[in-house]
Amino acid sequence: MVFTTGQREETDTLDISAVQELAETIKSQYYFYEDKELDDDKLLDAAMRGMITKLDDPYAQYFTEEEYQELLSNNAGDYVGIGISIQVPDDTGAMVISVYSGAPAEQAGIRKGDIITKVNGKSTAGKSLDEVITFFSNDVTVPDEITYLRDGAETTVSVLRAEIHIIRVTYSLLSETIGYLRISEFNGSVATDFQNAVAAMQEQGIENLIIDLRDNPGGGLTEVLKVAYTMIPKDEVIVSIRSKSGGEDVYKSEGDTKFALRLVVLVNGNSASASELLTGALKDYGLATIVGTQTFGKGIVQSYFNLGGGNGWAKMTTDAYYTPSGVCIQGVGITPDIVIDLPEELKDVSIDTLDPARDTQLQAAIAVFSQQAKTKTANR
Repeated sequence: MVFTTGQREETDTLDISAVQELAETIKSQYYFYEDKELDDDKLLDAAMRGMITKLDDPYAQYFTEEEYQELLSNNAGDYVGIGISIQVPDDTGAMVISVYSGAPAEQAGIRKGDIITKVNGKSTAGKSLDEVITFFSNDVTVPDEITYLRDGAETTVSVLRAEIHIIRVTYSLLSETIGYLRISEFNGSVATDFQNAVAAMQEQGIENLIIDLRDNPGGGLTEVLKVAYTMIPKDEVIVSIRSKSGGEDVYKSEGDTKFALRLVVLVNGNSASASELLTGALKDYGLATIVGTQTFGKGIVQSYFNLGGGNGWAKMTTDAYYTPSGVCIQGVGITPDIVIDLPEELKDVSIDTLDPARDTQLQAAIAVFSQQAKTKTANR
């Protein structure tokens, strides 16, 4: 989950004379300076990335202005890439959380659950996301060599990037009274798309809604809050965010209409950050039954800082967030009300392609509404 800020706050002046002297020494003395086509911009870029790496924050990244604008484009829903979402690498590599349908990665055979171990021959193990991004070719006409681990065997495939359009909200009717809505991440027009999808299903008569947040890695604070406004009563706390300095920002619902549908939320171990924020708030207020497996446990917030002077942007962890009941789920996650896993053979299958009849978590969600209906009838 991320904030976007403007200029950073002023702090004590940092003496960077040693960095300047090192840059000048490299320019004047390094034998291969011209051969490697180095220049001031490349040295500055390396210095920026080096400082970010030193934070040992797996979510921290440095972006040039061009990279930041590309990020904004990606979040809006269209970008050029191979079409995968990955977790922060561990000691083996970066696990693929999702693969976009029809994307180059899918066509090359990469699947959810694969571990990306190398990009163009460079190991991803233990690296930050920022470092992994730099492993990809700068030339979109040149294929990237992706090595992935599956069932103990490594495979290398050649993947040429293409334009990707991300559809973040999909929905369907499971029955005359039950609607199903999947949110893949909280970016772009997700709030508007969510509201439009719910309205369309309500017009068709649904009384119950399943919101599927499985494999949802999170997204922007603004976007998830707008979705939460739809379901959480006005002026109720959605989330509290506490900073390094001890300051606290409390975000309350601005919704002005009562949500009329009974809710079940589906989650799993890849439901993280903003998806956990929404799940936690709905659970704390008793507005939804949570079904699935323990969530990822990312209760921290990253902020973007404009470095000024055209020197790019820095992202780093700046805050922790707390559910309405005052719980920080960092490293812990959220335990569903009904804990149920997928069959072992389906755990690496994309959520979008699961057979509903074999999706044990979805079937458990549907059963919640049946049980609620029986309870309501019995209490009459």
